[in-house]
Amino acid sequence: MNELTQDIILWGGVAGAIVAIIALIVKAVNAVKTGVTYFTDLKKSVDTLIEHDHTQYMAILRLTVMSDNIPLSERINAGKEYLNEHGNGDVQAYYNEVLKPHDIKLKGE
Repeated sequence: MNELTQDIILWGGVAGAIVAIIALIVKAVNAVKTGVTYFTDLKKSVDTLIEHDHTQYMAILRLTVMSDNIPLSERINAGKEYLNEHGNGDVQAYYNEVLKPHDIKLKGE
């Protein structure tokens, strides 16, 4: 083989290697993008589940506070927890007006 043929073969091999490396890099970047998208979506889903869980927890506390069928001590504890969780509105007013005086009596203050 002459020198020109050897140079063409060498540069062809170099070009093929560069194309293969670029293809590998593109594939890796796409895999990383897919992973980032997956975990971003997963975080959004977990955040939504946490928000819904807290909403349900507050609803259970509201139902406990307002239910006459539940023992007074449990209603008082639920009311305290409801206020600790920054609940307000009618349940807060009901707790302060109706349940809190009973809590004071139960403690003997």
